[in-house]
Amino acid sequence: MISRLKCLALGTACFAFAVGCEPGTNETASTDADPTVILNEAPSDPLSLTEVKEQFTDEEAEAPNEITLVGKVDAGEFEAFEPNSATFMLSELPDEDHTGGDPDHADNCPFCKRRLANAPKAVVKLVDESGTVRATRADKLAGLSKGDVVTVSGTVSYDEGVNLITIQSQKIHIR
Repeated sequence: MISRLKCLALGTACFAFAVGCEPGTNETASTDADPTVILNEAPSDPLSLTEVKEQFTDEEAEAPNEITLVGKVDAGEFEAFEPNSATFMLSELPDEDHTGGDPDHADNCPFCKRRLANAPKAVVKLVDESGTVRATRADKLAGLSKGDVVTVSGTVSYDEGVNLITIQSQKIHIR
């Protein structure tokens, strides 16, 4: 258990280092989002971050190349958006069947807290047609804010060592 926590802390610290912590930066999401990166309808059958991880760790199944996942824009105590890049971090959503739609349930339920703490994080990279990560911050490019629920389809990989999913996508859907 402690080893998993160390790995999660290391992964989060690595992401923060990679994206660059900018204390005091309090930029808000733009309402002038680029419509070319926004999907009007959510892709069907999105998986939770934990379900994506399970597909990669199932020894009897081949790891997927493409996937659709859903998560909440959040990096915990770190900035969720990478400066100068359309890269951002997602966290696991609380189990809607368990919470009954109560937004504060996960804060008060030990089961939910443990599940969310053990869930992987996901780094989303919004790419152009050539596969290059866009240079505009994701919150400006897509009009995102911390706490938004996002559905993403794209090319995926998973790093078990730091419990981190990476997905590249040209478009996203915001709930």
